Amino acid sequence: MARRRSVVVAGGGIGGLAAAVGLAARGVDVTVVERAGRIGGGGSGLVVYPNGVRAADALGGRLGERLRAVGHVTRPGEVRVLMDAAGTVLAEEAVGDAGGDGGTPQIPVLRSALHRALLDEALTAGAAVRLATGVTGYTAHPGHVVADLSDGTAVECDALVGADGIHSVVRARMLDDGPPVYRGYSSVRGRTTGSSLGQRGYVVNGRGIQLFVAPVGADTLYWTAKITAPEGLWPARGAEGARLALLEALEGWYPPVVELVRAAAAEEVVVTDIHDRDPAPRWVDGRVALLGDAAHPMVPALGQGANMALEDAAVLTEALASDAPVPEALAGYARERMGRTAAVVLASRRQGALDQGADRDGEERRNAGFRAAGRKDAESADVLAWRPGAGATAPGTAGAPRIVLVSGSLRPGSTCDRVAAWCADRCAELGADARVFTGSEIDFPAYRPGLAQTHAAVAGFLAELRAADGVVLVSPTYHATVSGLLKNALDYVNDIGGPVPYLEGRAIGTVAVGAAAQGAVSTLTTLRTIGHALRGWPTPVGVAVARAPEQPRSGAEPEPDAARLVEMASQVVWLARARAATEPRPAPLGAVA
Repeated sequence: MARRRSVVVAGGGIGGLAAAVGLAARGVDVTVVERAGRIGGGGSGLVVYPNGVRAADALGGRLGERLRAVGHVTRPGEVRVLMDAAGTVLAEEAVGDAGGDGGTPQIPVLRSALHRALLDEALTAGAAVRLATGVTGYTAHPGHVVADLSDGTAVECDALVGADGIHSVVRARMLDDGPPVYRGYSSVRGRTTGSSLGQRGYVVNGRGIQLFVAPVGADTLYWTAKITAPEGLWPARGAEGARLALLEALEGWYPPVVELVRAAAAEEVVVTDIHDRDPAPRWVDGRVALLGDAAHPMVPALGQGANMALEDAAVLTEALASDAPVPEALAGYARERMGRTAAVVLASRRQGALDQGADRDGEERRNAGFRAAGRKDAESADVLAWRPGAGATAPGTAGAPRIVLVSGSLRPGSTCDRVAAWCADRCAELGADARVFTGSEIDFPAYRPGLAQTHAAVAGFLAELRAADGVVLVSPTYHATVSGLLKNALDYVNDIGGPVPYLEGRAIGTVAVGAAAQGAVSTLTTLRTIGHALRGWPTPVGVAVARAPEQPRSGAEPEPDAARLVEMASQVVWLARARAATEPRPAPLGAVA
């Protein structure tokens, strides 16, 4: 009889327990090692979206059934009310139909209830759980890996899964990439029973604050306030101090919302700063793999942190339950998950910045976006469409073309950066999923081959570039040399994973930015040369402009630079949409032709 595979899971959170459920149900010998003395503390909630529900169903046992029993299963036709701080309704989002297939609901649930369901299912399937013990490191050996534990013992296993959260010890041992990054806002979370808001979801927008509310059954609502603030300010206040400070910040808001926070018990309030990380260059070290927040911590703007962990667990389960050798199985798991989660991390970061409405203009843009879209998260529909066994899907791949815009200036806030952002807005208005990378964040045009291995932002850029249907290059006129820009552009795409260093089949747009006409023409010629060298399709669309245009006003005649940029963006989006609709889609960048 073949020996059962043994897996140690570091971390008893949602992702770690979900992996234990799936693996144990398939005959794998699983031990979960959790550093806390108990599992499932805290009373805040989360939403398991249709993609997460499908993952739970795929993990096996009664997990999907248990999830539906302990959470609030949204009904067909159910809506979430989107309003401003005064209570004015901006839109009603049809959350009851979010699954898109008429059969998979979204389910708001208390974290404690979800943890209990996962723990019960893991134990029932035969997994072992060790509490008050943490994984402190690991050592690779031929044919196995040894997990070092905080009690001084060690466990030999076939595979180690690092599901130990945003401050993962396993990740630190594997990547040594430093701490996560604070994203400019904090979270105060709680739950309230008997609110006059009833059993309905809400998103309430204020300046620098957004309050998310969801029903979890038993006349209870869980709520989360995201507050723009310096790092450490809100956690330092403690639970009761943060609740009182939040009430002060909500003065003048719609009264039932204020009462929702006032009626929450202090012992149920949780306060954290919000962090994430740039997409990691790798998740696997031989027989060791990362999962959940250890692999891809993300801000909560799309509500996908727990859902991505459930997806990870479903994919990892199938990989390790196969006959493939453990290193190959883990490598396959990472290949399937890295591109999708990188896109969701970056989409969540963009949505989070928009959600906060930290100043007057930002508040107006966010509220106007809600009214126009009739929903909170413009990028969420494609995320929710994921199904087990369907491979990686990323935001924008279900019809919306993906456009990557690159600013070639190293100076933050430069004219090139503003032009790239302006063009991204126009691409988004045309129905594209647009992402801007500035020269300062990805070190372009001062790129060196191999930088992706040590520069997480570059790794994230390359992940986005892999999925792109179109690319727009924006350069200042003083970079008007083929040798510099062409070399760096080739170096970038050559680092995607080779051996084909081309943007094969991608629509290419180029923008030269500068007041000197001759320099602009020279730069534009250079950018077109780069597009040809990278095998963009078809001939690159080029524009020369002197400065970043003003934001367009309704009914106003566009200025010449704006009209030229709109024409370029329209052509790139049109060509990219044609590529996105191609079946089968062209091979990913870096694949063998």
